[in-house]
Amino acid sequence: MREQLVLVLLLAAGCLAGKDGISSNLVNREITRSIDLKTQVAHISYEYEIENTGSSAESHFHFALEADHGKQLSFISASDENKKSLKVAENVEVQSSSSGYFARISFASPLAAGAKATVNVQIVLPRILTPYPAEITQLEKQLLLYAGNHYVLSPYSTDSQTTSVELANKNIESMTRLQPASANEAKVTYGPYTDVKAFAFDKMSLHYENNAPYLSIQDLDRKIEVSHWGNIAVEETIDLIHTGAKLRGSFSRLDFQRNPTQATQAAVLHFKTVLPATARDVYYRDEIGNISTSNMLEKEDSVELDIRPRFPLYGGWKTNYYTGYNVPSHEYLERHGNQYRLTMRVMDHIYDDQHVQKMQVRVILPEGSKNIKVSLPYTMSEQPQTLHHTYLDTVGRPVVVLGASNLVQDHIQDFVLTYEFDSTLMLQEPLLVVGALYLLFLVVIVYVRLDFSLTKTKQS
Repeated sequence: MREQLVLVLLLAAGCLAGKDGISSNLVNREITRSIDLKTQVAHISYEYEIENTGSSAESHFHFALEADHGKQLSFISASDENKKSLKVAENVEVQSSSSGYFARISFASPLAAGAKATVNVQIVLPRILTPYPAEITQLEKQLLLYAGNHYVLSPYSTDSQTTSVELANKNIESMTRLQPASANEAKVTYGPYTDVKAFAFDKMSLHYENNAPYLSIQDLDRKIEVSHWGNIAVEETIDLIHTGAKLRGSFSRLDFQRNPTQATQAAVLHFKTVLPATARDVYYRDEIGNISTSNMLEKEDSVELDIRPRFPLYGGWKTNYYTGYNVPSHEYLERHGNQYRLTMRVMDHIYDDQHVQKMQVRVILPEGSKNIKVSLPYTMSEQPQTLHHTYLDTVGRPVVVLGASNLVQDHIQDFVLTYEFDSTLMLQEPLLVVGALYLLFLVVIVYVRLDFSLTKTKQS
């Protein structure tokens, strides 16, 4: 019996060995939470005032989310009171009986005993809002339901906390009220709540009107083709879906024309894509061909492409299209001898508060590139390199394939790709053209000098 008890204790110790311990010395003196629900993506920011009540310094604290929120989490960042970024270790396991999502956030410097620190945390939840009802007619407004926690979930006790919620408008169907709570126009305030225990939970729900474009990109295929002749070609193929309340019944052209304002309040008629300022030769097409209803505006720091699908997008409707443009290579490609360094965006700004369910980035490098290395701004999958064959290629061009999922606008960041390329290989394509023309002329010369007649013509 004693041996079995020792074995159980050893197994328990082994399970806890890889988990983070939650410090009992940290206390939340004050928490301010702001929830932005004006669009289809929920942006939540926290401001923590944390005090170390222990006798030794603390190097980090743990940020917590409810389990359903943690599953929807797309982006998280943290900074101190000086806006300096803090290191965040996502989805860590902790020694706690409470389930949920935990992140370990390191202080800029160890928090001394008796000292306080201010930490700001920003998260993005792209699919936390639920259309309710799930189906609406063409003339009805779209209502969304947000479910959360009146309290800020934390593994530490909290002296005081306040939550403010920004809505799309003042039309609130229903809301829970844990006093003190108030609603003023499109803003709802909960708290302040005092002496909140660790892991306190009380269900909060908000049912409100929100006709913001509820779009989601199911699949994004981004292709970047690098040329050392001064050009980089970019093309994005996009599968877009309206993930809001589905359209109940059939589409009525009569209602659409007779009352366009009401008939399109929950539909998406157009959206704005932002391209680099140096983009040129921009095109917007689908399987049928060029879509001429789009407009382009060149600004000082960007190129705005107003994209209008061939038909309005109602809930559950999909569309597929692709856009492309060229940019000068000297803007993004650096050279030091035979070493090249490419710095480009992982993805473009496709529409405001965008959400990408799945993305693939293919970078096609010049033929002969080797020793390829990629530096990524966040976690992405890197698939085995492939070859791309096009005109005047012999063995093919190396292709770097990257993948990611559940991306939002905050993921529009730069990646860096370095590789080696022997400059003498740039003569390969001109020599192939010269050689082909030489052979062609040689064949023509030989052909015109040969006599293929069966009998010789007598001269008079």
